[in-house]
Amino acid sequence: MRLSTAWILATGLLVQGAYAQPPASEQKNIADNPSWTAPQKPFRVYGSTWYVGPHGLTVLLVTAPTGDVLIDGGVPGDAALIEANIRDLGIDLRDIKWILNSHAHFDHAGGLAQLAHDTGAQVIASAADAVLLERGGHADPEYGDRFPFSPLQVSRTVTDGESLHLGDLVLTAHSTPGHTKGNTTWTWKSCDGKRCLHMVDVGSLSAPGYRLIGNPKYPDIVKDFEYSFAMVAALPCDIVLNPHPAAVNLWARVARREKGDADALVDPAGCRAYVKAARASFEAQLAKQRAGGGSEK
Repeated sequence: MRLSTAWILATGLLVQGAYAQPPASEQKNIADNPSWTAPQKPFRVYGSTWYVGPHGLTVLLVTAPTGDVLIDGGVPGDAALIEANIRDLGIDLRDIKWILNSHAHFDHAGGLAQLAHDTGAQVIASAADAVLLERGGHADPEYGDRFPFSPLQVSRTVTDGESLHLGDLVLTAHSTPGHTKGNTTWTWKSCDGKRCLHMVDVGSLSAPGYRLIGNPKYPDIVKDFEYSFAMVAALPCDIVLNPHPAAVNLWARVARREKGDADALVDPAGCRAYVKAARASFEAQLAKQRAGGGSEK
């Protein structure tokens, strides 16, 4: 489905008006997670990859001579913080050519419409999540209409294994469904001199409160999670990142680097370690639901 520009603009204005005061569920979720809007000084992750998001939500900028790429957009209202961080790096917002999305939840897609407007960049997402982005998070298989965000036009969709080329910069989309049907893990290489490392921004592998058994809106959810665990564990991975930095112990690793361990962020086993923890949590949740005869809800 593709929506007209006029429709997007019209509904975007309506959404901005309707959610000038966000729904109570969204307000509570943000209030319960103050790090999602907490300022964070931008910093170089490695080579051409930079962290430009708030403290509690990863937003990445990958720079290249032919144009820059932004990954994710935080919660509604985070765009100003993200844009300020980008400017602090001396980068013009109009140098951003693409905005990629890991998945269509309000804590990672909430600022995308504003960022797309201010940068003029094309928004690129998985085909499976594009519809959810274009309807602003409404009718989410797990959350219904609880966490809406401004709808946006998806300029281009990608499929599993598809690579995007921006000059010499190559980013590859890996389908890792479960958290959303179009949840995407993005990979690329960043270089510091002649040393190039595999960067992996793992799409979330959690299932917070999800109905895993007998879910009519997502009957293959367990199969999809199992596929995604295997997919991520098999990826070449030197530096693991995640839309939620705490999920991969990013701040502890950054602290070690600041104390002199230059390679504190480098861990070829990092993706597998994240998968192991995510799988254990998922299997415990699945076993509990099976023992209870169905969903936790």
